Amino acid sequence: MDREKLVELTYQRGRELNLNNKIYLSWLKKFFDQEYKEDVGFGDLTSEAILSINKRGRAVLRTKQSGVIGGVDEASWFYKKHGLEVKIYAQDSEEIKKGNTIFEVYGRQKDILATERIGLNVLQRMSGIATETRYLVDLLRGYKTRIAAIRKTLWRYLDKKAVFLGGGLTHRLGLWDSILIKDNHLEALKNDGIKNPVEKAIDMASMFVDKVGFIEIETTNQNDAIKAARKFKQLKLKKPCIIMLDNMRPMEIEQIIEKLRNDNLYDSVLLEASGNITRENIKDFAKTGIDVVSLGYLTHSAKVLDMSLEMTV
Repeated sequence: MDREKLVELTYQRGRELNLNNKIYLSWLKKFFDQEYKEDVGFGDLTSEAILSINKRGRAVLRTKQSGVIGGVDEASWFYKKHGLEVKIYAQDSEEIKKGNTIFEVYGRQKDILATERIGLNVLQRMSGIATETRYLVDLLRGYKTRIAAIRKTLWRYLDKKAVFLGGGLTHRLGLWDSILIKDNHLEALKNDGIKNPVEKAIDMASMFVDKVGFIEIETTNQNDAIKAARKFKQLKLKKPCIIMLDNMRPMEIEQIIEKLRNDNLYDSVLLEASGNITRENIKDFAKTGIDVVSLGYLTHSAKVLDMSLEMTV
């Protein structure tokens, strides 16, 4: 299997995040139930005071910015769950223009008003993440480097799915998913008197190889990266092995890749760069030939895509 196919197989879990997946749907139900409980509580006091007659109404969701739409499946599911009808005009991952209609909602006015903001919040955040991801994916066209999210999320699976809709990779969905040996794990081994924590940690992780999607270790210098690659090659594990090059400059990454090639270690591992990667410098990382760049800002500092749900006569 070539590296690009292996990257996709290793890092991509986005296709599992759909309403036909019982685990995802169960999580989604809990998420929306909690949002509704906290927002509506014992009732929408404004609507109760103003709308003495709960007539049927219609609301139209339109975009105020161009971008990539995300969250249509989830928001429409939520509205339908509360007795509303939804007519959909745009699909998830579709590029939309300012002023486009995403969907129309029909039902009792009080039900529309009680649910509009919760669904809209999901759509705006997911669309914002999907839009930024697509921008970065387009920026790296012509390079083999892929964009990935990390676990710095506000709305876990929704944020991960939004990255997927934008054309990015989800990475781990949670701690239960795969093994990622971080600096704190290595520091704990050092404190226990382990002289070679990188090799020891990989040895220990290899005992769980049948339970995980992949095994990854974070390194901060060339010496540890080469040690990790040698250990992975020695073990010949049946799952993908990844070395994260954390907070390294592109020049350092190029040197490590050259060293891995010269030592016949390159084909034993996948390589991920993370830390201080931005819109402005991401191409410099792609030029090194790194397999994946993972970015925290995609999900922890997401800028929403502006849109509105307006009631009409």
